[in-house]
Amino acid sequence: MQRLLDWHQRLGRLGLRLLYLQLLWLGWTLRGAVLLGVFPATAAVHAVLREHEREGGVDDELPSWRTVRASFGAHRRRELWPANRLGLVLVLTWSVLLFSRSVVERIDLGAAGPLLAGAHTVLGIVLGLATILVWPLQAHFDEGATALLRRALVLVIGRPATALLTGAGAGLVLCAYYLLPGLVPVFGIVAPAAIATACLWRTQVLAAAPTAPATARASLEPVGTR
Repeated sequence: MQRLLDWHQRLGRLGLRLLYLQLLWLGWTLRGAVLLGVFPATAAVHAVLREHEREGGVDDELPSWRTVRASFGAHRRRELWPANRLGLVLVLTWSVLLFSRSVVERIDLGAAGPLLAGAHTVLGIVLGLATILVWPLQAHFDEGATALLRRALVLVIGRPATALLTGAGAGLVLCAYYLLPGLVPVFGIVAPAAIATACLWRTQVLAAAPTAPATARASLEPVGTR
């Protein structure tokens, strides 16, 4: 009985932490007029979640609004331009994929049409998984936008089980949002972000990363090329 009570209390503290992050994400996204605010706020969410995983991923005490806000703000200031560059690369990549898909759908290519449509579907799935994975990687590695996207694509291809597990977790959250729309303003982007970060950390993708050639971030202090 005590174990069940402890589990519920930890779940409640985790939910409170995620609520804090969602409120901060909304506030800073609006403060940056959405276009300039959404990507740094998203990067800050993943950076705070990464810190939480590094500390064990368990809330034994009630999270402090002031502490979460300070950590979020520091990461958001640091990631202002790197996150916007990564967001721009993602937007451009998705734009090219969607434009080419629309061209294939509108032009009669004969027998090649279904093959190209299928190829676009596969590419869309791969890019979707990479988009989910690239933000936890961005919080961990000191690399440029194209290098991070390339690393995410390599992860999708090289470790498909991890990528699919992460994508499935995010998909379950989206299904929960569809069934219970009231969860969207409460947990919004942070619940999928938390699942993605936890999956990558606990499958050793991030935990083992400091031994990789790229420089991993251990704190808020500038390291590597940033």
